[in-house]
Amino acid sequence: MGVLIRQARGAEQERLREIALAAKSNWGYDPDLVRAWVDGLLFEGGTERWVAEADGEAAGWASLLPPADGTCVLEDLWVAPTWMHRGIGRQLFRAVAERARRLGADKLCWSADPNAVGFYEQLGAHIVGETIGEWGRPLPTMEIAL
Repeated sequence: MGVLIRQARGAEQERLREIALAAKSNWGYDPDLVRAWVDGLLFEGGTERWVAEADGEAAGWASLLPPADGTCVLEDLWVAPTWMHRGIGRQLFRAVAERARRLGADKLCWSADPNAVGFYEQLGAHIVGETIGEWGRPLPTMEIAL
């Protein structure tokens, strides 16, 4: 399986929503909350979106905010459940981290879903704090030096 990491295309927004919906639903969250969250995903300018394409289909995606004070923000990183545990998330994360470095950032930070903390720790990230997410639950704030 070859994986291509490329910039997202405007026509892919529905596929990116499908991936996020499937990935978030995979963790057993309330389906109505997940659907409302996905319906609220905005694909505005100023945010870079990267797609992991495997076997000719979008299998995962990530979004990156440009650096401010040396820090880029990883806004999203989602992998379709059928593609999980195949290294796609790892490749996507590394590509986005490298992009942040090329943009001049020395640190990448994000609020992580609690189910994803182990994944990010395996990549060298660590918890630096906590925020309250839109569903009223605590979310770990993570970062990695670039």
